[in-house]
Amino acid sequence: MKDALKKIANGISRLVQSDGFIVVNAALILVGWALDAWVPVLCVVAAINIFPLFIDRHTKHLFNFIMMFSFIISVGREEMAKYTPMLALLGFLIVGMIFNLAFFKRSFMPIHPKNMTGFYASLIALLFPFAFGGINSPAESPLVTVFTVAVAALFCVIYAFFTVCNYDAEERAGFPEYVLKILVASGIVISLEMIIFYGRIGDINEIVQAMMDKKVDLGWAGPNGMAPMLALCIPASFYFCIKKNFATPILATIPLIEYALIISTGCRGAILFTTILLPPIILYTIVKSENKLAFGITVSVVFIVAVILLAYYGNIFANIITTILNKRLDSSGRDELYSLAVDALKTWPLFGAGWDYKSDLFFHSTFFQVMACMGLFGLAIFAVFYFWRYWTFFKMRKEDSTLALLCGMVLFEACGFIDTNYFIPNFFAILLIMTFAVDINVPRGTCLAFGGRDPVAQVEGFFRILLDKVKPVENKNDAPEDDKTPSDDKTDADK
Repeated sequence: MKDALKKIANGISRLVQSDGFIVVNAALILVGWALDAWVPVLCVVAAINIFPLFIDRHTKHLFNFIMMFSFIISVGREEMAKYTPMLALLGFLIVGMIFNLAFFKRSFMPIHPKNMTGFYASLIALLFPFAFGGINSPAESPLVTVFTVAVAALFCVIYAFFTVCNYDAEERAGFPEYVLKILVASGIVISLEMIIFYGRIGDINEIVQAMMDKKVDLGWAGPNGMAPMLALCIPASFYFCIKKNFATPILATIPLIEYALIISTGCRGAILFTTILLPPIILYTIVKSENKLAFGITVSVVFIVAVILLAYYGNIFANIITTILNKRLDSSGRDELYSLAVDALKTWPLFGAGWDYKSDLFFHSTFFQVMACMGLFGLAIFAVFYFWRYWTFFKMRKEDSTLALLCGMVLFEACGFIDTNYFIPNFFAILLIMTFAVDINVPRGTCLAFGGRDPVAQVEGFFRILLDKVKPVENKNDAPEDDKTPSDDKTDADK
């Protein structure tokens, strides 16, 4: 019986750690969204991802759940309040993580201060601006502060969990490529959701009008959310065109379709930055690819098809492109938001106005959001956070998988500097997993937060030395009788 259970556990482990498990998660998420049955299907997705924590020491399968779960939500943010009980899934995840840590007797030395990477230390440091943001502002709500700190703390806990579980795991070298596979699947899911959305509208003229009016809404995101996510996924497909495989034509077509769908959203930031980076990415892929002929032919065929479609549906495409170009790079009200952010900094320069300041709006910029809500203190800590994130990628720059993740991250974060996508928790979690996949593979002894030293022990040692120096000198006359020297017993006459 025991052997049979062990075989079952091993079979489940092989399944959930395989690439096929990515496909299973992606398929369930797409079906749940398409059928508007996202609540029960999300419970199934959570179950198949959390249950293995109780029987298997491997944990990379959780990347699927963390990175893709939000794509199943088919209702808008304004309706999410009635689905609050779904947060229970988060409780089950935490229970599974705690059990996995205890049952498999994980060592916590990987997150000891002397072994802590700079990025993880900077992630922990983000707790302070989230906690102190708006501390002097009457606009800040304690409940909002508690919520933001709790979300930030949850990210720290999840990052620590993955670090502890995979610090010495042999499979960690494959994490960047595994995450790229999830991004390919994510891009396909988002693309199919958009195609289904357009298909439900039916009439071509209404579809065009929806594109021009930016009325594309998948529930979990609108145009300014889905477009940066598609941009994030594009480099992943190109990465797999570098390696020798029969699927190169399909993999080369997917990101070009994603680019066309980005244009359909009318999200100018995503369109601009993807248009700038797409040609260098294609050229890099051609140079590095082991499938140059297949890749080159595919890109050429897609380009020819695009030209034919443009010619046939010229008026439709002209209307869409003209609408986008007419807007150019106008602020769309952002300059007023940025002025509000500057005013908040002037009023509360050190810790900002807090996260409840003008709670009905975002500032449509990562920089101005931090400036307004967390002040100069927040800007300083986020500067450190960004430094360690990109320094970690720089250390692993020779790996093609790292460069693919970096390109996707740069595209997404570039959009974030003129939009709201960065501080949406599920998007932040995706960037966190992408960084972890690289951070866990940085050579030991590099990118350490404290240079391999234990800051706690050093502070303790400093105070010990300080106390020793200020310790009062004992008076000889106060010494016990037994401790007196022979000379102390001499009489005055002897002296």
